[in-house]
Amino acid sequence: MNETFWWYLARSSGIVALVLLVATVVWGVLLHTRVLKPHDRPAWLLDLHRWLGGTALVMTGFHMLGLYLDGYIGYGATQLLVPGTSEYRTIGVAIGVVSFYVLVAVQVTSYLRTKLSKRLWHGIHMLSYGLVWGAAVHAGMAGTDVTNRVYQVVALLLTMLAVAATAVRVLNPGRTKRPATAR
Repeated sequence: MNETFWWYLARSSGIVALVLLVATVVWGVLLHTRVLKPHDRPAWLLDLHRWLGGTALVMTGFHMLGLYLDGYIGYGATQLLVPGTSEYRTIGVAIGVVSFYVLVAVQVTSYLRTKLSKRLWHGIHMLSYGLVWGAAVHAGMAGTDVTNRVYQVVALLLTMLAVAATAVRVLNPGRTKRPATAR
């Protein structure tokens, strides 16, 4: 196997994971706000939203596996799982580690949604917006492709898409509880 295989796996899967995270948030916003109504199909949006989130977690796992098996920087389990223990771009990597834990929390609670209170699930799920920003900051601070023009354009487009999705979500909060009527 090529000596740079794991390095390329780490880089590519990290970028793909970021794209999938942004897409997951966009699909979640489309699902919640129904801004495409009557042309949207909620069941399809939900299925795709779940698939994107799960695939983002898998790609993040490949990203971490590639870093672990690539010998250049020498990441061990501690550097991959404990924030602040990496000597390489410590803050950027720490943000990535914390973002990983948020991703796991969002995904696990999504699978357990029927067993959790709606308030708890919703509170954890709303961390997805911070997760996307954390992953983007991680990529910008710890990523080695930040000087590549193609990567810069993709990162800019992803950032714009994430900002737009967040704005749509904030401006269209979706269904709200109606106040109780007076008796």
